[in-house]
Amino acid sequence: MLETLLPGEGELTTTPELRELGPARPRLWLGAGHQLWLELSGKTVAVRPVRCFPWSAPEELVSLRDSEDREHYLVETLAGLDPASAAALQLATESAGFVLLVEAILSIEEDYEVRVWRARTRHGTRTFQTKLDEWPWSAPDGGYLLRDLCGDLFRVPPVETLDEASRNWLWAYVG
Repeated sequence: MLETLLPGEGELTTTPELRELGPARPRLWLGAGHQLWLELSGKTVAVRPVRCFPWSAPEELVSLRDSEDREHYLVETLAGLDPASAAALQLATESAGFVLLVEAILSIEEDYEVRVWRARTRHGTRTFQTKLDEWPWSAPDGGYLLRDLCGDLFRVPPVETLDEASRNWLWAYVG
């Protein structure tokens, strides 16, 4: 397992076990199925990019996480990567950055260990699942964000802008 590496002041700092290796430079590339791969300190792991706030700076603060949602590397800025790695991350981030805008919540049901959401979006009716222990989190404008089990992001506008039925469905989860 690759340890988390965080950018420090001017150079990378690492966990104590990896500190002796010195600053490592990540290498990123897209593999089959548009899978992003990270090579760091001689280890390779499949990762997905997760943008950190603020979203107004999409080329800064991108967390690279594995399938267990463990962070393996935090990219401060694309400019800090080699050109091929920056290009791979940019492509992966663009595809991972797809956000569906919810216009109405049609239903929310709990089924085993998932919550099943039915919502009307600008792109039609969507059904998606979230873990039972994952809750909508607040967006800066008063709306909410949800990440489904597939990694897609759903943006719910501020509660007061929704129709009454949607507000009633959502109330139990954002109260």
